[in-house]
Amino acid sequence: MSPTPLEDQVHDALHRTAAPLHRAPLTVTDVRTRARRIRRRRAAAASAAVAAVLAVAVPVGVGMVDPAPRSDVPPATQPPAPAVTGTVRIDPRSAEVVDSTPVPLVDVDGPSLITSDGTLTLPEVFDTLTPYRDGWVGVTMDEGRGTLEFLTADLEVEDRGGPTGGLVVSPDGTRVAWSEYTGSRWEVVMAEVGGGVEWTYLRFPPGPEDQRVEPVGFVSEVEVVVRQNDGTGRITDFVADGDTPVELPGLMQAEAASPATGAVAGVTRSTVEGSCSAVVDGRAGSGGVMWDTCDYALTSFSPDGRHVVGLVASGGAYGSPTLAVLDATTGEPVVDFEVAAGRRQIVGIDDRIAWADDDTLVVRVMHGEDYYVVQLGLDGTVQRVGIASAGASGLSVAEVR
Repeated sequence: MSPTPLEDQVHDALHRTAAPLHRAPLTVTDVRTRARRIRRRRAAAASAAVAAVLAVAVPVGVGMVDPAPRSDVPPATQPPAPAVTGTVRIDPRSAEVVDSTPVPLVDVDGPSLITSDGTLTLPEVFDTLTPYRDGWVGVTMDEGRGTLEFLTADLEVEDRGGPTGGLVVSPDGTRVAWSEYTGSRWEVVMAEVGGGVEWTYLRFPPGPEDQRVEPVGFVSEVEVVVRQNDGTGRITDFVADGDTPVELPGLMQAEAASPATGAVAGVTRSTVEGSCSAVVDGRAGSGGVMWDTCDYALTSFSPDGRHVVGLVASGGAYGSPTLAVLDATTGEPVVDFEVAAGRRQIVGIDDRIAWADDDTLVVRVMHGEDYYVVQLGLDGTVQRVGIASAGASGLSVAEVR
C-alpha cells in the first residue's frame, strides 16, 4: 500500500527533527579533506604505552574502557542528587580549566586519541575505537559508509570487516557489539572484550545493504537494542539477544539504552508541529511507556541508569543551545544547562555525549567560531578541558553509546 500524504509528512518531519541529533562534529567530507593534508604517520606508540591505556578504566558510553568492572553502581535506594535551582550557564571562555580528560577524546586533525595517560597516534580517522582482545576494534567512515577494522596492540590495521552500522560497548567494558553486512544480510555480533568466548551472532533476514542495522546500546548483560532502516528512512527497533530479533514497540526510533534498568529512550512521534520522545521498558518486550515528553529529545543514560539527557526537541544545525539532565524514572529535570551566547553568536551542544561517572557529563560545545570540550556536573559545576587540538576542528568525545 502506498503511504498517504499524511504519512509522508510525518516521515519527513521526523527526519528534519532527528537529523540535527545525529550529526558528527565534522562531516565526512571535512574529515577526509583535512586528513589528506596530514602526513599519515605510522603509529609510534610503544607497546608499554598501549598497555597502560588499556589498563585505565574509562567511564560508560565511550568505549575506551578496561575490561575490569567499573566502580560499584549506587544502590537503587540512594536518593537522587539535589536539583540545582535555576539555569546553569555554560561559558567555556570563563569556566575553570582542567588540564586532563576524564574520557578519551578524538582529535580528527591529528588524527589521534587523547586519554588521561597521553596521546596515541592513529593510522587513520576513526569514528569509534575501543580496546578489544590484545588490540583494538573501530569504525572508520567514508562518505557516510562505515567499515569495521581490527587493529593490533601497536595500532596497525590487522583485519577489516564488512560494512557496519556502528559499534557499542557495555557499561562495564566487558562486552562489545557491532553490526556487519555479510553481502546478503545484516547481522549483529556480540563478543567478550577480553576474548576467550565465541562470538554470538544475531542474523536478520536476507536483504540489501541499505536496510542498515545500527546498534543503539546494551539493554542487559546479553541483549542489545538495534534499529533497522527499511531502505526508505523508516525505522524499526529490535532487541537482539543472540537468537531471533524481537521487535520493540513503543518508539519510532530508539536513541539510547540502559542495561542498569532495561530502559530505552527514543522518538515516539513527529509531526510538522514538532516531535515527542519517551522512555520505555526494553526488557518486557511490550515497549510499555514509562513516561513521555514533547519538550526534549532524549539521548544518553547515565551509567547507573538514574538519569537521561534531554536536548531541545527541535534541535538545530549547530546543536542544541540547552541541555537538561532528567530523572530517568519520572522525566523531572534535575539540572538545566544553557550555552551563554552574545548577540548574533552561534552556539550549540553536540549530541556526542559521554559520562565520566554517574554525576559528570563531557560534551563538545560550539561557541561562535570555536569548539570546546566541557565537563558538566549534576551539582551545576562547569569546567573546560584545556587540551590543545592539532587543528581548527577541535576535539570531540569518542562516540560509543
